[in-house]
Amino acid sequence: MKKNLLLIFAFCTFIATAQTPCVNGFATVGGKSYPCNGLTLQSYISSATMGAAEAQDSWGWTDPQSGKEYAIVALDNGTAFVDITDPIDPKYLARLDSQVTSSLWRDVKVYKNFAFIVSDANGRHGMQVFDLKRLRTLTGNPAVTYTKTQTNGNLYWHSSAGSAHNIVINEVSGYAYILGSQGFNSGGPIVIKLDNNNNGIPNDPVIVKLYSTLGYCHDAEVVTYDGPDPDYQGREIMLGAFSGNNKVNIIDFTNKANPTVISSVTYGDKYYTHQGWFTEDKKFFIAGDEVDEENKGFNTRTLVFNVEDLDNPSLVYTHYGATPAIDHNGYVRGNRYYLANYAAGVRIMKVDGLNNPSPSMTEVNYFDCFPQNNNAAFNGTWNVYPYFASGNLIATGFGDGSINGDGGLFVIKDPLYDNTPPNAICQNYTATLDKNTGSITITAADLDNGSTDNFGITKRTLTGQTTFTCNDIGQSFNVTLTVEDDYANKSTCTATVTVAAATTTYTGSTWNNGAPGPGSNAKISNDYNTASKGSIDACTCEIDASRTLTIAAEDYLNVTKDITVNGNLIVEHQASVVQLDDNAIVTNNGTVNVKYTTPFMVPKVFVVMGSPMTLETRDGAFADSYQFLNHLTENFVPNPEVTAQFPDAENFADDNANNWVNYTGAINPGEGYISRPQLDGNDGNKTYNMTFEQGTLNTGHIDFTVKYNGNKNSSPNVLANPYPSAISAVDFINTNSMVNEVYFWNPNTPPSAVLPGAYSINFSMQDISMYNLAGGTSAPSDPTQTPPSGYISTGQGFGIKATSAGIASFSNSMRVTGNNNTAPRPSQDGINRIWVKVNNDLYQMGNNTLIAFSPFATSGIDQGYDSRRLATIVSLYTHLESGSKEFGIQSREPFEDGVKVLMGFSTLLDESLDYTISIKDIEGMGLENATVFLIDNELNILTNLSQESYTFKAEKGTYNSRFTLQFRSNEVLSDTRTGLEKVSVYPNPTSSMLNIVSPEAKVTTVEIFDISGRRLQSIDFTNNTRYELDLSTLQSAVYFVKINTDLGSATKQIIKQ
Repeated sequence: MKKNLLLIFAFCTFIATAQTPCVNGFATVGGKSYPCNGLTLQSYISSATMGAAEAQDSWGWTDPQSGKEYAIVALDNGTAFVDITDPIDPKYLARLDSQVTSSLWRDVKVYKNFAFIVSDANGRHGMQVFDLKRLRTLTGNPAVTYTKTQTNGNLYWHSSAGSAHNIVINEVSGYAYILGSQGFNSGGPIVIKLDNNNNGIPNDPVIVKLYSTLGYCHDAEVVTYDGPDPDYQGREIMLGAFSGNNKVNIIDFTNKANPTVISSVTYGDKYYTHQGWFTEDKKFFIAGDEVDEENKGFNTRTLVFNVEDLDNPSLVYTHYGATPAIDHNGYVRGNRYYLANYAAGVRIMKVDGLNNPSPSMTEVNYFDCFPQNNNAAFNGTWNVYPYFASGNLIATGFGDGSINGDGGLFVIKDPLYDNTPPNAICQNYTATLDKNTGSITITAADLDNGSTDNFGITKRTLTGQTTFTCNDIGQSFNVTLTVEDDYANKSTCTATVTVAAATTTYTGSTWNNGAPGPGSNAKISNDYNTASKGSIDACTCEIDASRTLTIAAEDYLNVTKDITVNGNLIVEHQASVVQLDDNAIVTNNGTVNVKYTTPFMVPKVFVVMGSPMTLETRDGAFADSYQFLNHLTENFVPNPEVTAQFPDAENFADDNANNWVNYTGAINPGEGYISRPQLDGNDGNKTYNMTFEQGTLNTGHIDFTVKYNGNKNSSPNVLANPYPSAISAVDFINTNSMVNEVYFWNPNTPPSAVLPGAYSINFSMQDISMYNLAGGTSAPSDPTQTPPSGYISTGQGFGIKATSAGIASFSNSMRVTGNNNTAPRPSQDGINRIWVKVNNDLYQMGNNTLIAFSPFATSGIDQGYDSRRLATIVSLYTHLESGSKEFGIQSREPFEDGVKVLMGFSTLLDESLDYTISIKDIEGMGLENATVFLIDNELNILTNLSQESYTFKAEKGTYNSRFTLQFRSNEVLSDTRTGLEKVSVYPNPTSSMLNIVSPEAKVTTVEIFDISGRRLQSIDFTNNTRYELDLSTLQSAVYFVKINTDLGSATKQIIKQ
């Protein structure tokens, strides 16, 4: 307290013993009315009755032996002890005289049945020690006076200075902190060990530390920290109101010899940082400034600091009270903050709201001990003590010269005070999913089975999982219900929550509970065919005995969890069954068939296949195949002949024909096999049907052991989609770090003895298509030139070239409900793509290469985005900017105008032939609005590939860096030559002079640009009638001549020889 008043002694002996409830906003006793809200005045003892002019601070003691409650009242001239066990009939028992003289400030705290008392501005008062057990035998008739020589000990900290404003005690550690000693230690904390000899009796205090680093400290709270900041749990932490610098300083006093400052926090309009207290969860520190109301004129201001991180406290909320009165001491108990508010009396605020997104405090009760006014002056309530188990509140303070008798002890109470916890009663609960949203959120009311409280339950909360989805089906969850009353007394119980789907049954014409959705159990009790009834989305699915669910081509059954087949599940070719949860199962108590139809197959060609079923064997779906092989990666060595011809290409030809071997037995999920489904080597020219029916459907996490033979080209592994639905190739590549791309075999070309390889007849690498994260390239032999879609269909086999050994994983998260075929998909990923193809018409040989401009790639090599070309007979491929590497798919940085891509070409056709390069396809707005030029770097020929193809001759060989592909924005190269068609140039090509003919438009200037768009020359022809350019100094290359005229501009492409 900072008090500057003349003390006017006006003694009036008065004890009010009649309980006075608050009625219509007032409690009236002895002719005096006290404004109030919800608090009962139980009794009142005046300062004069206790032999003093005024009361100041106060504290409480509960006798652990008898449970009696005692108010300890600091007076101007001593300390009084009052038995308030019967709050309506309190007993003033005794007083302890001041050690020196009267003072405006006296403070008291309790530890282990002893009171410790200090006084400010009071000479060599020191710290009085008083054994509270002495009160046990007193009756108050008469009241006893203990003189200063009858204390149980005194401690002085300086021969000439023994006054202090405050004392705080950490009741866990037994250390006291003397604060605000005027003229000593800069008013900083004096640390005292109260029980020096450790005998359990704190009557031999000793000073262990003088801490003056931060100057004057007015008040503080010191705790053995058990709050949310893990860095300081278990340590002795002070939050001090250092009014010398108007900050709340946070100090670690664990090491008394060397305290450390953790942090500080301040606020605006600071005048006298006074006192504060933790909330019980220690997330917040509630503090006050004693002089701000007086100096600024606003209503009572209470400051709330977030201290969840003690290193970084911050002001998060400011509460303004109902009156302009000054705030003094405030304490927290439970969910309430009890404030001694001087002229406004005792104010009680609930602090639950501080945890809300918008923090708040709400005043719920008050009792005005100083009814004269609510001015910002130092009259009224100094302290309120809220920690008695009974709920009794003691408020102490003083009046002024005209309000005699108000300076004493008030015993008040909330008649609705409650320290009895509620009775929490739970009931187990089945949470049924919403069939449309696929989720449900339970509430406390769902689990409450009639919880009770003596005053009523105000809050119910749940701890544990409260929102459930189909992923939780079939599981049970323990959820805790907490019920809370108005005083934050809590009780808990635990309920078991079981999650279920909402069953809807197909009975033959309709669903009895509406069409199934993500939260449904779709029960098939009559035959159902999606071709006529539609695809099914559900949480789970059951098929009754003797009933058939047929999933038609391009339709799907999409469930999150389990499928139970007691009847028949028929999955047609290109139909999809998808399960989302990796722990989902398919229980087959009936029949499950997955049907597959091969592409059109000529004799001797093959498909690479796996199985969507768990127990499929060679003798099952593949029983009619005249040959069935599996791949042994460990036996593969790249064919040296092919390697020599294509050193920078991927090679699937083995050196000695031992990597593919005949196979019988179980089809391992996730593994790919060669199947020749024809009856023999002459059978063919048709499609073949297979039915997978052994075991049940593959689902969940499936692993494939990837083998590595020291380098990528030597490490082909053959896998297959293990599911009865398509999977995303992008997801598969992204999941498995050893995979950069996937390869697909297309059954287009019969194996032949003329093709390179170790077998008597070898398959053609013209039949291989490729896909990586940038996109795909079609197999050169594919007459439709369809690139891979980015999806891998049911059972479809594929190859990888591993970059390392490891486990390649499949999971349900890769599965999709459509795309269970080879159809291309539209580009929706923001990548600009161009496919450029080369072709020889005579032998119908060629291939295509993909260049992608991606936000996920660079101009260098990017894993998953750049793939080497295949060793095909005719090949067009790209290089890095340096001219190194040979790519079948190359990803570059995002598209920019003027970008160049270096290209190479190779052919094994052993004669001089014509080859044609053209654009196969373009995707993406960037490229669709650009012009593509092909520069033949050998012949110095530029072709606008956006308008026409380019034909050249080549003999057998490899021509690295033969071409450059350059992209120019149409905005840069836009043709504004309307009306300028007659502008021309000659000769073209030219070795030196270039003439410009412009019969209708007057030429003003001419600019010369190189192929990159860089301007090389600008010539002014304003005063000329003949337009002639000397190009002899330019190097041989392709240039653009921009002719600016009074009608506009015309751009001509020229070749300088």
